[in-house]
Amino acid sequence: MRNVGIKELKDQASAIVGAGEAVIIEKYGRPVGMYVPLEGGQGGDKGRVYQLAENVQRLMTELAAQSGLTPDALAEEIERLAAEDGQPVRQPA
Repeated sequence: MRNVGIKELKDQASAIVGAGEAVIIEKYGRPVGMYVPLEGGQGGDKGRVYQLAENVQRLMTELAAQSGLTPDALAEEIERLAAEDGQPVRQPA
C-alpha cells in the first residue's frame, strides 16, 4: 500500500484506480482518506460490499500492526483525527 497526496490523486486518479491498489490519501502529509478497490469487479452489489468490507478489515489490521495499535484503537484514532479536522465520521445505521 502506498500514500498519495491530494494533488497526485487529482492528477493521476485514472492510473491510481486502474492499478487496483489500495492507497492512503494524504493532505499536507496527514492521512485524510483511503481508496480501497473492489477486487475483480465481479458479482453484484452485495458481493462488492462484502469484498469492500473484507478489504477495509484487512487494511485496518495492517495499518494497526504498522502503528502498534489494535484495530479498535486505530479506528478511535481515525475518528479523533477526523473530529479535529472538522470532518464528520459516518456511523453505521
